[in-house]
Amino acid sequence: MSYSNKPDWMNWIEEAISKKRIKQYDYKDFSNFKVISDRGFGKVYRANWKNPRNTLALKSLNDSTAEKIVYELKIQREVHFYDNIIKFHGVTINKQNYSPMKYMLVMEYADSGTLRKYLEKNIGNLTWNDKFKMAHQLACAISCLHDEKIIHRDLHSSNVLVHQNNIKLADFGLSKNIDDKQYGVIPYIDPKKFSKDSYSLNQKSDVYSIGVLLWEISSCRPPFKDESNQHRLLNQILQGLRETPIPNTPKDYEKLYTDCWKPESYDRPTIHDVVARLEAIISKITKYWTPPINNSSHSSRNHPSLSSHSNPSLSSRNNSSLSSRNDSSLSSRNNSSLSSCNDSSLSSRNDSSLSS
Repeated sequence: MSYSNKPDWMNWIEEAISKKRIKQYDYKDFSNFKVISDRGFGKVYRANWKNPRNTLALKSLNDSTAEKIVYELKIQREVHFYDNIIKFHGVTINKQNYSPMKYMLVMEYADSGTLRKYLEKNIGNLTWNDKFKMAHQLACAISCLHDEKIIHRDLHSSNVLVHQNNIKLADFGLSKNIDDKQYGVIPYIDPKKFSKDSYSLNQKSDVYSIGVLLWEISSCRPPFKDESNQHRLLNQILQGLRETPIPNTPKDYEKLYTDCWKPESYDRPTIHDVVARLEAIISKITKYWTPPINNSSHSSRNHPSLSSHSNPSLSSRNNSSLSSRNDSSLSSRNNSSLSSCNDSSLSSRNDSSLSS
């Protein structure tokens, strides 16, 4: 196939590889493949790279979604600084696949799977401090996207990953068609999308989804888990139905997520308001915790938690503050771990392949 006849997405990848903007991994260096997801965009595999200690995720591309995945990849290059966003490492070519769709994305592997599975597994173990920390990480990750004028559009607990007890945001920037295939995630979608055909999902739509996720983090179960009739559920949500707060939920936290899922977008807080209110909640129950310094700059390179004062305790390699045995995760000795974005991800081991 000549260069001119290749699809644009493939030309973009090949040009990025040739200019050393993207690292190409040798497919022969991967082993022990295991399918961990088989969603509409293609399969995702867990694989070892060179030795069993290096585990990465490989995302295959299929004909119908490759262009959108590459669009996501371009967005990911803008936000690869942030610890709570899944890392893109490069691409590999499956030499055993003789179709034109031979590229696979090499991504960071999240060892605890999806947020939904993590919450179900730890339903009796997580303290409120643990839950607040996860909520804060999630809100900060979305704040980072919004600062870069990126809308996620597809936030739900099967699209948020957990690695070493830390939130990892994935699959963002793709506009999804809302049809019958989406009904499993109806509770997370801004109801305005269903009630108004011309409505475009926006930053306040992400905030709506965050509200539902904050409730899910508090309860450790999916919203409306026992409702099997999704058409009926949709109609009830459009009429104002929302999940019931679980007993003993701190009032400030309950008020926050109920504000997020208000029907009208103009009544919802901004994601920066959500972050600030979570920090206020945490400060009230954690005597020595101080929030990351806020900065009005929208540049990822000037984000306050990318400063040299950031505590690298959020790094996946050493964070264990979500231990179910105690509430020390937010104590004074590691309180800076609530910063969602730090500069540990800027080291040459992770993003040299993304430099321009």
